[in-house]
Amino acid sequence: MSAIRNSLVLLVLALAMSPSWLIISANGNVLPLFIKWHVYIVNGLSNNMTLFIHCQSSDNDMGNHNLSPAANFSWSFRTNFFHSTVFSCYIRKDDAQATFKVFWQDPVLFERCKWKNCIWIAKEDGIYIRDFQNEQDEFRYQWEALAGC
Repeated sequence: MSAIRNSLVLLVLALAMSPSWLIISANGNVLPLFIKWHVYIVNGLSNNMTLFIHCQSSDNDMGNHNLSPAANFSWSFRTNFFHSTVFSCYIRKDDAQATFKVFWQDPVLFERCKWKNCIWIAKEDGIYIRDFQNEQDEFRYQWEALAGC
């Protein structure tokens, strides 16, 4: 009997340490740990403007990239065991810059990304995320003016 009790205690502790395992989306996705996520950064700027990007997590550096108009950069990953995976990007256009998170553990983000594809679009007036649930681009971040511009 004590072996069963010990097993139950371990199971309860494991679930308590990782409550995001219990997240269930409207479309029935469970266990975000097992989902392969894809993040896309899209240059939606006009006037033939190049977009500089540098994205990273605490474990992975995606490097520096210059995106021509309408081009994108993407990568895929699975979240870590502790559900603490966070990716951030620094992006810059001719006269402005932005630093922002592109992936973090959040059920609202998961719904926006349709539980697999987070698409971020740099436009003239700011940074948008593609909201698959509402079939539109949602404004998320404002550009910051570069010093001296």
